[in-house]
Amino acid sequence: MPINHSPPPIAVPTFSNSASSECLAPVSTHDANLHQSLSAPDLSKIPTNITERKKRKFEGKEHGKEDTGPVTLSTFNTFSSVQELRFEDLMEKISSIIVQNTDLKHSVEVMSSKYDEFLGRIASLEAERTDDKKKIQLLEDKLEQLERKSRSTGIEIRNVPKTDGETKEGLCNLVVNMGTSLNIDIESSKIKDIYRIKSKDNSHPIIVDFTTVVAKEKVMSGVKRFNKSKDRAAKLNTSHLKINSPLAPIYVAECLTYRTQKLFYIARAFQRSHGYQFCWTANGVVYLRKKVNDPQIRISSKSDVEKLKCTK
Repeated sequence: MPINHSPPPIAVPTFSNSASSECLAPVSTHDANLHQSLSAPDLSKIPTNITERKKRKFEGKEHGKEDTGPVTLSTFNTFSSVQELRFEDLMEKISSIIVQNTDLKHSVEVMSSKYDEFLGRIASLEAERTDDKKKIQLLEDKLEQLERKSRSTGIEIRNVPKTDGETKEGLCNLVVNMGTSLNIDIESSKIKDIYRIKSKDNSHPIIVDFTTVVAKEKVMSGVKRFNKSKDRAAKLNTSHLKINSPLAPIYVAECLTYRTQKLFYIARAFQRSHGYQFCWTANGVVYLRKKVNDPQIRISSKSDVEKLKCTK
């Protein structure tokens, strides 16, 4: 038999404020009956959009795995130990580099001081070398003057055929015969020494050393005067020395020093290449002349020839 339940009484809210109570309408009995329910609703049949939240499961001991806390600490300690070893090794290497840099800096400073010292020595040696060159040049000039003075009384006779068993007396006779052809009185007593010297062309010139410079200058003037007044074929030759040999020209020149001979060779090469008409020596000095009426140019060194090349 069904049991009739009476609905619970509806409590009417009370308000202390009379204005508020006036705004609320009274609840009817029909509206109160709408809140009655015969039975509890089946919540499983009510449609809903709520989904179940799936949480990440904790993988711990309940899943058969051990706690990773001690393992992580051990790994961190191992890593820290390795890093400390690396740091110590790095510090040792840095210390070694610092020491090496210090040694290198010291070496550079030493080398710099040595370099400055060497520069000073080089400058001193250069100054000494310059002074030595000046002294050597001065000594060479003095030696040249002494050698030139010693040869101031000598002449050189070239292209004279050499005979077997040749003696100084025979050579003196050749010079006397040459003086006769030049109309110059040459006595054997005026000849201080006479001899042959070796040469590259095997001509073996004859060196005649007179007793005085006057006698030497007398012979040289006579040779120039004689050759100037003769044709080329009639100039001084072997016939004037009374030599029984094929006719050959004879050349007479001053007895020059080695330095003057070299300078004379350079001057003659310059004469041929630059159109100079005259090149000769007098008293051991080399001279050049462009034309007949031009002034003579004294050649004292190779630099004088270079200057003439620059002016042309």
